[in-house]
Amino acid sequence: RHGVGRSTCAGGVYDGEWVQDAMEGAGVFEYVSGAKYEGNWKANKYDGAGTYVWPDGSKYQGEFVENVMHGKGTFVDKDGREWIGDFYNN
Repeated sequence: RHGVGRSTCAGGVYDGEWVQDAMEGAGVFEYVSGAKYEGNWKANKYDGAGTYVWPDGSKYQGEFVENVMHGKGTFVDKDGREWIGDFYNN
């Protein structure tokens, strides 16, 4: 795959950019659990600016490095409590 497209697997659905059969660039993955990631991808991993929403409604918006929250961001839990700052390998 190369370009923009959609892929469905047991874990969910990805809509976005592909480079040499890898999720790369802007994309959205909606998991069967109800979780959702929207943002930048690199080599099939969250990498760069993005937003992850958990099934309970908690949300992180900020920087990711290789699938983890890493860098500046904002986390809001399901009760609306908010943490703003630097995240390290979360």
